[in-house]
Amino acid sequence: MNVSSTNQSNPWLQIMYALIGIGVGVGAGFLVFTTPDTLKLFVIIIGAFAFIVSVARVEWGLLVLAFMVYTNISDIAIVFHGAPSVTKSFVFLLLFAILMRWIAYNEKPNGWQRALALLAGYGIVGFASILYAASPERSQDALELYIKNAMIVVVVVILLQRAVTLRRVIWALLIAGIFLGTLTVIQYATGTYGNNYFGFAQTSAAVLVGASSTNRVSGPINDPNYYALIMTVLVPLALDRVWHEKNRWMRILSVWAFGATVAAVILTYSRSGFVTLVAVIGLMLLYRTPNLKNLLILLMLGVMLFQFIPTQYTERLESMLSFLPGSGSSLREDEAVRGRTSELLVGWNMFLDNPVLGVGYDNYPIHYQAYSRQVGLDPRATERSAHNLYIEILAETGIVGLIFFLAIVIITLRDIYWSAKNLQAQGLRDTADMATAVGVSLLGYLLASVFIHDAYQRYFWLIVGIAMAIPKMAKNEIAVQKVATQKS
Repeated sequence: MNVSSTNQSNPWLQIMYALIGIGVGVGAGFLVFTTPDTLKLFVIIIGAFAFIVSVARVEWGLLVLAFMVYTNISDIAIVFHGAPSVTKSFVFLLLFAILMRWIAYNEKPNGWQRALALLAGYGIVGFASILYAASPERSQDALELYIKNAMIVVVVVILLQRAVTLRRVIWALLIAGIFLGTLTVIQYATGTYGNNYFGFAQTSAAVLVGASSTNRVSGPINDPNYYALIMTVLVPLALDRVWHEKNRWMRILSVWAFGATVAAVILTYSRSGFVTLVAVIGLMLLYRTPNLKNLLILLMLGVMLFQFIPTQYTERLESMLSFLPGSGSSLREDEAVRGRTSELLVGWNMFLDNPVLGVGYDNYPIHYQAYSRQVGLDPRATERSAHNLYIEILAETGIVGLIFFLAIVIITLRDIYWSAKNLQAQGLRDTADMATAVGVSLLGYLLASVFIHDAYQRYFWLIVGIAMAIPKMAKNEIAVQKVATQKS
């Protein structure tokens, strides 16, 4: 899709916009008098505004989508406020707007075919599992969710065609990170764990080390480990902007984003989150050693954030060392590690019994107890998940599913690498840096997935969509750069 704005006047499109505006206005007026809940009314009005903006300027709709996905606003609206789901409807709205732009302005969407082909391969494996899974209903529900997420990927690839859009999408994600992370810090500083802040700052009580227990922040998704994961993914994006934003106020905002996201990861008490956090910061430092000024900023932030680290978290991190060879500790001494070890062994045994196609999409949980009794580590008599994305894929879709999944991520990472090199060769360093930061974010997600399964897929596929859009975006930027060079 050619995202350069056209100034051509199309009377039919103007009439369509006018009718949409009138319809939304009448609907909003009706809701003012019929909706008793002020918060619901506010959400509806914001939603109507986002609708109008997205139809009038579809690239802005992409920013709204990124913010909505990352704040999990759709699920929060459903669970905490009794509102209908909005994300699915919004994706269809963007597809409709893309179609209207194609019809009215001949802005044909492009660059999405390869992404769709890669996604379709993995989807076909999931569809096939419906035929042999012990619970085909679970496989069908999981496949429907995958199709919805694949639609998000395609929409992102179609709309993210220029570097300016990539920068805006990154900032939409960072603003979401600032919003969530700041709420988390406020919640921790004030001790208001009983207040979920409209659903965006949920918590859960947990035993961490020995008999020590505390509240673990969970953000908008009610799981501290996943919350740590999605905030860690934002750290490379924030760090890149700290180093490369030219505007002073935007750089200050970048520092805020970095501090808020790192603080949120710490306050989850997630061990896997800490490992991933160290890894992504290390990768960013390997990619480009910052100058003295930026290095001092990073060190100052590190010292400030160190003050936030609770003693219970450091004890929890130290507990990881007790499972190293020669430590004299047994995995039986840590219930969480024992449970996860059981889940990994169960997944591996499922794969060995069904190596080609697995037990069926989303069928790991219903088989867990039968295999767990054989392993003999986990006394819990409930359905469990794999706690490792790759073991989960192997158990549920076999080696075939893993091949298709790895094809998606390996091809995407390879394309980012070459796109960044080509952008650097043309002197488009800032765009190359943003592309690399996205690649590091995706790598961080993949690393964290060693410790966690695919429960909140939408976050992963949003990052994949942004990453898949980079090759076409890079080609467009290089083409524009060459034209500008020839004219000069």
